[in-house]
Amino acid sequence: MLSVLLAGACIGEDDQSFESRVQAGDIAPDFAVEMYDGGEIRLSELRGNVVLLVFFASWCPECRMELALLPTEVLDRFAGRKFVLLAVSRGESREQLAVFREESGLGFPMGLDPDGSVYGLYATQTVPRNYLLDCEGRVAALSEGYDATGFGEILNRAGALLSEIVE
Repeated sequence: MLSVLLAGACIGEDDQSFESRVQAGDIAPDFAVEMYDGGEIRLSELRGNVVLLVFFASWCPECRMELALLPTEVLDRFAGRKFVLLAVSRGESREQLAVFREESGLGFPMGLDPDGSVYGLYATQTVPRNYLLDCEGRVAALSEGYDATGFGEILNRAGALLSEIVE
């Protein structure tokens, strides 16, 4: 049974709880995160946009698969629209993230959550973990672990939310 639970998700902690503290329909907890390239982003300041909040760890193979898709499947797909991708590295230092960015060639903005406190507002464990937020900051969809179908459903939901926005 445990192998079924672990399939498609990186855990990396002793706690065997897969609890998400935030569910669809909830207002996403606000936080500020330091960005890898400098500056800070506060989630509440992104209201008015559809936001894809992605928690990841560079050591996680499923995270790496998902992150590799973000430039084309997400950023290019939603370019020029009221959409923000906020990828947050959970439990890693700036130095660890720098090595990952160099190895992967991924240069999109990434936030730092070295102590996992931001992630802890949302869940107890398991990455990748995604939260799609509507323009009011309400969770429209969420996923745990990575599978192509589930990720595609979140992106389709993002497209539907964006089509509702009058610009």
